[in-house]
Amino acid sequence: MNFVTSISIGVVCALSACAASAQVSCDNLRQQVEAMRAGARDQRSGAAQMLKEASSGRGKSADYLQAAKDYEEAAQHSENAAALYQQQLAACTSAPTSSKPPPIEHTVRESNTTAPSIIEVRWGDTFSSIAATITGDARKWRELYDPQNSHLENPDLIYAGSHFELVRQASGAQYLRLVEAQGGTPVATAGAAAKRAAAAPAAAAGLAQASRDEPDALVVGVLPNISAEKLMAQYEHMKHYLEALNTQKISISTSPNFKAFFESTMKGDYDLAVSAPHFARVAQLDRGLIPLVIYEPRINALLITPVDQSLGSAAELRGKVVAFANPQSLVAMYGLAWLGQQGLQPGKDFEVRGPRTDLGVGRMLLTGEATAAIMSNGEFRALPPEESARLKIADTIARIPNFVVLANPRLNRGLVARLKTQLKGFLANQDDGAAFATATGITAMSDVDEAQLRELDSYVEQTRRAMGIAK
Repeated sequence: MNFVTSISIGVVCALSACAASAQVSCDNLRQQVEAMRAGARDQRSGAAQMLKEASSGRGKSADYLQAAKDYEEAAQHSENAAALYQQQLAACTSAPTSSKPPPIEHTVRESNTTAPSIIEVRWGDTFSSIAATITGDARKWRELYDPQNSHLENPDLIYAGSHFELVRQASGAQYLRLVEAQGGTPVATAGAAAKRAAAAPAAAAGLAQASRDEPDALVVGVLPNISAEKLMAQYEHMKHYLEALNTQKISISTSPNFKAFFESTMKGDYDLAVSAPHFARVAQLDRGLIPLVIYEPRINALLITPVDQSLGSAAELRGKVVAFANPQSLVAMYGLAWLGQQGLQPGKDFEVRGPRTDLGVGRMLLTGEATAAIMSNGEFRALPPEESARLKIADTIARIPNFVVLANPRLNRGLVARLKTQLKGFLANQDDGAAFATATGITAMSDVDEAQLRELDSYVEQTRRAMGIAK
């Protein structure tokens, strides 16, 4: 399925089938109009970039030209979707009492066949959702699609009122076969079904587009740079925002430590991963994960000391203990590099210690177990108020790239493009977006540019070694 088809499927789902399962408020419709218009702008920008690459002589120009065409057609689909959402918004805002979409009636007809298992396509069904009732997982729809015998040329197009037979073979394999189109007329191919259904007024309202490559749920993995409790509270806002704009159920997941998060990201456990930038670069290079957005502003790597302690220079840390909030973080790597520039080497000139379950970095400083600590501004903000009030920022030692949101390459490009557009618009949301910004200090979610990623390349091998995957 190409890029444009994927986007158009998502659009039709949002405008038709998805309305059957969720109330769409006027505010959400307004957000969708803005998101689709922003998506069109991004896609046209992508088309221009692909044309530029095609003329640069790098890579296969034909591939770049095809990508540019896909982007341009996707932009047109997004603009069409924005126009349709605008129509719904006009109806919504002019409604005298309620912005709810009208209820959808489901009519179940008894099949006139003696087949062992007959499934009727209802308004809002997709091939993958039907397959999920049999396999238990919408992603396993291919197990039930046989290109030769399913009598369905395009699983992206199925029609309400049509019937599928579940065919079980002696080998144990099974597949779905289209046996009758809407109205009870037997069909040989989906193409014929499409023509007949399009001619029937009832079928026009019953068209169900199957977003076969879109999962029913999305798992968002988040780097555990602060306590799980605070992390979940922050990302509940993103979960609520994304669920309002998509049909998928969103779940937020984290890990007990950085290494476990990195391993889960590399294994593909997450559909979206909110990752430290050095982890993101390795995941992009080694597993093909797709950078969607990068948080702004840059992260400040801070040198923290107690307020009553004077630290004239880094040289005074010689022979002392330096605590690191997350020893495997990019902030820690930058911090060690900075100390090295001051002539201090870990294990020789100072001792590195990480937090313990019974003693966090703040308490380590306040009890005298550590002389100084290196942490990010976000980690410093997450300290208990009674600790942070007794600590001070002695120096800002570096400003480094912020977190990157990655998409798993198993997601289709249409869904990836839609999620990217929605994330870029997240902080403009007056409810969840504003609350997230207040809690995290994030001011923007921007396009990731290659220069930002190349900045991390000097830390790639160090990250691989630290994570136990050195090449």
